[in-house]
Amino acid sequence: MQLKSIQAMRAVAAMMVVFFHLSEGGFVSGAAGVDIFFVISGFIMGTVGVQERPSVFLRKRLVRIVPLYWLVTFVMCVGAVLGVFRNFSFDTVTLAKSLAFIPYLNPDGNIWPLVVVGWTLNFEMFFYLVFALGLMAAQPVLLPAIAMVALTVCGFLLHPAAAPLQVWTSPLLLEFTAGLLLSQARPFASRSGGIALILAGIGLFVATAKLGLYEAPWRVLGWGVPAFCVVTGALAIERAGAWPSRLLWPLEKLGDASYSLYLLHGIAIAAGHRFLGTSIAVNALIVLVSLVMAQLSFMLFEKPVGRLLNRVFSASSGRTPERQAG
Repeated sequence: MQLKSIQAMRAVAAMMVVFFHLSEGGFVSGAAGVDIFFVISGFIMGTVGVQERPSVFLRKRLVRIVPLYWLVTFVMCVGAVLGVFRNFSFDTVTLAKSLAFIPYLNPDGNIWPLVVVGWTLNFEMFFYLVFALGLMAAQPVLLPAIAMVALTVCGFLLHPAAAPLQVWTSPLLLEFTAGLLLSQARPFASRSGGIALILAGIGLFVATAKLGLYEAPWRVLGWGVPAFCVVTGALAIERAGAWPSRLLWPLEKLGDASYSLYLLHGIAIAAGHRFLGTSIAVNALIVLVSLVMAQLSFMLFEKPVGRLLNRVFSASSGRTPERQAG
């Protein structure tokens, strides 16, 4: 299943993150693109993932997430060895933990993997694991929802110091839960209602930025709630048959490559700002290069590698390859 509104929201979320990094944090609301991604992830898993066997679900998520993330990580490491990325350093332990999606504290005290934007993938992979356990228990929505709420409560009460436990009990897990519950809610179809929800979400993003309510533990409210409003609003418009696909088809197309855009834009920004400066013209060029890189990565790497790995895994299990979703 591929909802046009969800694809467009993926593109919007990725572009928000791009502009956040391009502005060096000046466009603070851009970081909320991550929160939109988390709500979308919960919604997609609750819509598509519930129909899959646990082993198939995990295999498809790994095929979707791992290859490009590992490639970018290795490219950064090779670049560091060659002296291209001067501010990038790694060792065997941090490399292993980054590749295995195990959260750890870096020297600056941040829970970031080697590829910084990969911090969100640590959350994603944990959510996928909890969701797979729900599939095994034949409760793919209820069990993960209860588990993530319980984990969040534990984090609030216990304040764990270990990096993995901080991630696995973070309030951000509630954004995945919200997406899961949205997938099970009675469909809301209304063009005007959807527009109102999107505008309300945008207004809340602006208010949150002005008030500074985006740091933990306020982020799940300051950015999670408006992210939920925006995603719900977009779905409501499409369900009402009023989604402007002719107008927004570029966003829908970009949504396919949003994962590549999310992982690769940092390289374009770092190179552009280092060698060309930070003028408006340079930033515009960086955006264009990022979009081209994302599309090329999706067409020449993500799709063919995904098809190849799915064929390999399907052949080893004696099953017919299944179409990758999510």
